[in-house]
Amino acid sequence: MVIPGDDATLKQALEDVNTPNLLLVLATITGDDHWLSEEYAPAPIEAPEGSLFPDDSGGYPDEQRARIRDAAALIIGEVRDGKRSTGNKPDLARFHRMLRFSTAEDIELETAEMLMEETRFKDRDTQWLPELQSAVRDGSAADCHIVIVGAGMSGLGTAAKLKQAGISFTILEKNDAVGGTWYENRYPDCGVDTPNHFYSYSFHRNPAWSGYFSKRDELYAYFEQCADEFGVRDHIQLNCNVTEMRFDESDMSWQVFFKDGSGNPRTLRANAVVSAVGQLNRPAVPDIPGLETFQGRMWHSARWQNEDLSGKRVGVIGTGCSCVQLLPKTAAEAGHTFVFQRTPHWVAPARDYYKPVESGLIWALKHIPYYAEFHRARMILVFGDRSWPAVVTDPDWQDQSVSVNEANHAMREVLTEFIKEGLGSKQSYVPHCVPNFPVWGKRLIVDNGWYETLARDDVSLISDGIDHITETGIVTKDGQHHALDILILATGFQSNQLLSPMSVKGLGGQDLAAFWGDAANAFKGTTVPGFPNLYCLYGPNTNIVHGGSIIYQIECQIHYVMQCLTVIAGGSKRALDVRTEVNEAYNDEVQALSAKLAWGHPSVESWYKNQAGQVVNNSPFSLQKFWAVTHDLDLSDYRLLGPGAND
Repeated sequence: MVIPGDDATLKQALEDVNTPNLLLVLATITGDDHWLSEEYAPAPIEAPEGSLFPDDSGGYPDEQRARIRDAAALIIGEVRDGKRSTGNKPDLARFHRMLRFSTAEDIELETAEMLMEETRFKDRDTQWLPELQSAVRDGSAADCHIVIVGAGMSGLGTAAKLKQAGISFTILEKNDAVGGTWYENRYPDCGVDTPNHFYSYSFHRNPAWSGYFSKRDELYAYFEQCADEFGVRDHIQLNCNVTEMRFDESDMSWQVFFKDGSGNPRTLRANAVVSAVGQLNRPAVPDIPGLETFQGRMWHSARWQNEDLSGKRVGVIGTGCSCVQLLPKTAAEAGHTFVFQRTPHWVAPARDYYKPVESGLIWALKHIPYYAEFHRARMILVFGDRSWPAVVTDPDWQDQSVSVNEANHAMREVLTEFIKEGLGSKQSYVPHCVPNFPVWGKRLIVDNGWYETLARDDVSLISDGIDHITETGIVTKDGQHHALDILILATGFQSNQLLSPMSVKGLGGQDLAAFWGDAANAFKGTTVPGFPNLYCLYGPNTNIVHGGSIIYQIECQIHYVMQCLTVIAGGSKRALDVRTEVNEAYNDEVQALSAKLAWGHPSVESWYKNQAGQVVNNSPFSLQKFWAVTHDLDLSDYRLLGPGAND
């Protein structure tokens, strides 16, 4: 690592860094445990009640913080000038000790193991990469070809690993560009609800995020950059709609049928298929009587139209994340905005929502040895499983009607006060804005001025329910007609119709949609019995609610899939089919665990559940546990078909 700049540049950057992280940098460079001594012990991380974003500054007095910065400037300056080495990466024992020191918390060893990989202090790819590269070198994988459906975050992440291994692959993407959801969604203030420094591949961090919660254009640019820097763009076929995938038992391969950009039918044969189609890309249009009769302009939030809203009466149906994000700027432009709500959501304060990343922090992430690694570890610790205890049902908790344990109820009370404060003079809205389900029953929405916007004189919250839509507006169940010029459908996506509208045929011609019905399930969210060598990323029960980054979940799955591919990449017509009894036992556990979590609470009605009330979308595991569940392939969980069959 080359450290640019002079002493003044370095000292200026150190003004913006996290002091506990800086101490870990100094301990790593010097190898001196003095920096981990009681003298420098930070104050515990504390979160203001109701906030997702704890104070993790360490609470050092100004004078002590200045001394630490001065020492850091000297030591890092010596590294820059070639007078000192960068030292050695920590091993697991030392890393574990560092995490416990810097957080003043009892971090579990298993969490430290996971973070060793997330920081790349340990390369998880060594678990499968040498074997695949060996198969490529000796020619046994010469005939192996993988088809990836989708060029969003899951598809690009998988492609990066296949490229690294030297395995042949093709990506089929229905859009005319990569990026998935960040290509398709362009509504005002569209952005991520996870801090950006966590919302990125562990193996391709972006030190230059401009904001703590970056917006759509910057996120889309990141994935465009990934396609180039991973060297996978030549493997991508754009404007290709996959219509059918059919498993051929005669040679243990998949036939993938699709239409190319000109509408011509095409076919590819693949040893395995990785479904990277995502969940949030096919808009859900509500089934409301008269919707098709509306004569004004109408569009779904995921198909945003850049029209002048000045002086217009704008209706927005839905109050989920998309509506919360788009409403402030939409209301600021429109003449009057009507928000039609079915159920309210919990919205959490976010002090850093519009905050730009400090220039010194950007410099440190780029140039200070080890700082980016410790920063990512801290971000995961702070924004990951810290909230997990609050989502698990306490069977002894007395009032389980609207909360699941004491911490969960305390969060409810604090957020209710936040609602009251934000609504200002419109206190009549409070009963309509307080959800009747536990906090984390649905993913917390990060606040961007939602309640303040609802409190505007030119914004009306309508909670009476929609009866029907007319040519000129919406009639609610109380009989009132709300005249509208424009209607925006912020009504989410067809998230539980996984792999739709593709037809997927497995062993014996079995249809995947029919097999799943209304209860999609997969082993580790990834493999389905009767559909050998088909791997579903962001599959059933892999979504997250309590915190974290979906990219983290996807990387866990990719790591598991790459281990599976080491078994079948030898070109010997082999296939892995997860055993039915293994899948059933796993998903019985998933449902049992889900029923005891906030999002499995009977009062929660959401796209997380099917019509029977089963949670089919969300993971029942903490981030650390999901990492453990997906970390190691056990071949006894599978039937090996073809040469060397084990069943």
